[in-house]
Amino acid sequence: MKIAAQNNFSFSNDNYSGINSVVLSPTQAFFNTNPWDVNLISADIFLQNNYAYISKQNVLGLLNAEIQIANPKKNIKGENQSNVFDFYNKERADLLMNYDAMGPSFSITTIIKEKKYVFGLFSRMRAQGAVLKLDNYFRFGNEMVPQPSDYKMNPFSSATMSWNEVGLNAATEIFPYSDKHWILGINLKYEMGLDAANIISHKDIDLSASEPAPTEDPDYKNIYASNYDISLNYITNYDFENDRYEYKQNGSGLGLDIGITMMDKDKREDEYNSKFSLNILDIGSLNFRQGINHSFKNGKTVWLQNNPVFKDEDFTTPEDYLRKISQEAYGDENASFVGNGFRIGLPTSINANYSQRVKENHFINFNWIQRIPFFKNSVRRNNMVNANYSVQKEAFGYGVSTSLSEYKHLYFGGYLRLGPLILGSENLFPVFFKHKHLHAAAFYLAIKFYPFWDNELKRHRREKCDCEK
Repeated sequence: MKIAAQNNFSFSNDNYSGINSVVLSPTQAFFNTNPWDVNLISADIFLQNNYAYISKQNVLGLLNAEIQIANPKKNIKGENQSNVFDFYNKERADLLMNYDAMGPSFSITTIIKEKKYVFGLFSRMRAQGAVLKLDNYFRFGNEMVPQPSDYKMNPFSSATMSWNEVGLNAATEIFPYSDKHWILGINLKYEMGLDAANIISHKDIDLSASEPAPTEDPDYKNIYASNYDISLNYITNYDFENDRYEYKQNGSGLGLDIGITMMDKDKREDEYNSKFSLNILDIGSLNFRQGINHSFKNGKTVWLQNNPVFKDEDFTTPEDYLRKISQEAYGDENASFVGNGFRIGLPTSINANYSQRVKENHFINFNWIQRIPFFKNSVRRNNMVNANYSVQKEAFGYGVSTSLSEYKHLYFGGYLRLGPLILGSENLFPVFFKHKHLHAAAFYLAIKFYPFWDNELKRHRREKCDCEK
């Protein structure tokens, strides 16, 4: 299922998006004609996978729906009834997750030595994770069919992280004698790590299945794993014993966004004719000094499913389970522990944007975002191509858009800006209309205001007259 409200691309191209858009393009706040821009709060959530779906439902309908888990043996299937959490059961599974909330943030325009600068300060809460092209061994259990006697599970990797971020944005014009306007923007960010996990299977895992003994569960075969080489690192603030989350900083790091924009604009016009920007986002990493590291390599064959040792154990924390696995693999619960401290890279990506003015207040915009993991262990964002048409006026704005996520999922949406309120969606239809396989939806919400509101008349009055006396 996919629920998405990643930074709304339609709104990010709006000239009045201000500080909200600098996380996608550090130069965008430079085009806001208001001297101040303040964001109170904006929230995004994104979950995408081709592993599971909810049948015959829309997003609004989920609020009061009772969801059942698919059970083919009881004829509970998404294909023949609604409100069933069912599975695609493809050979490869992709899962991508992103949460992004911007807290109190602002930008201000100032003139220093007759040159325009825009400075901003923003705060964000973020969580991101992905596993791509996972060899979906779970499909046998989902379909409740016997697992093959011998199976090689292909290598895979996964990284997830939650963190807070405080960033300083700055943008100004460079190359003053050029025929075009060139704007350079940067975000310098301090990263505060909360939770993180990273797992890498370095080679094929041999999985074997055999019929259970009469005293074991007849619906599930015995599953054994051998020839494994797995590295696992994690840290979390969740208190499993007391079932609560205790907020504290576990990691730290620095991040950098950098962007450059070329703009074609007539001197006496408020609006540009066209602009092109190229941005590199989320360069950096976080270091979790107290993170826990385990390595499982060249151990004995481990009995994973129907093992009575696991069945009778009460695992309170992930560490309890990992140490029990170590006991099974090496005869020593401490053997797999290999030390503390690991590093997770930020979800580095490239964002290219082109915007063309069609007529006054009307623009057509294109965005392309491609992930480019910079560090060995990096969280990954989704790839996206977006095209949108927007009408941008001082008191309001609106637009329609079409997006291609991961270059294969097509969505339609848009946004509406009415004074301080911004509502948007890059995938609007599943919110209101039932889908046979509900696996996608999107929404975006922001509340902001513009102190010392500016307008076209005020700006023209401030301009120096270049007429002859």
